[in-house]
Amino acid sequence: MSADDAKHAYWRRIRRLTVAMTLAIAAFIIILPFFIPALNAYRILRFPLGYFLLADVGILGLAILLYAFFGAQQESDRIHNVTIQF
Repeated sequence: MSADDAKHAYWRRIRRLTVAMTLAIAAFIIILPFFIPALNAYRILRFPLGYFLLADVGILGLAILLYAFFGAQQESDRIHNVTIQF
């Protein structure tokens, strides 16, 4: 495999990872609010469940997705032996 092929394979993987994670975050942000009115009928800790999910679990879910993206990016760098110079 030539250097150009390796570079293209690396960027292809990074592009797929970025698109997949962007779609996951967008789905999380867009789809979750659609269920809030139905979930507000239930209560947890005296808060409507929809509010609780969006305010607390939503932020935690986004943080987990970002952490997963960072881990996948690091794995891609290790697989393709890429080091970033700042």
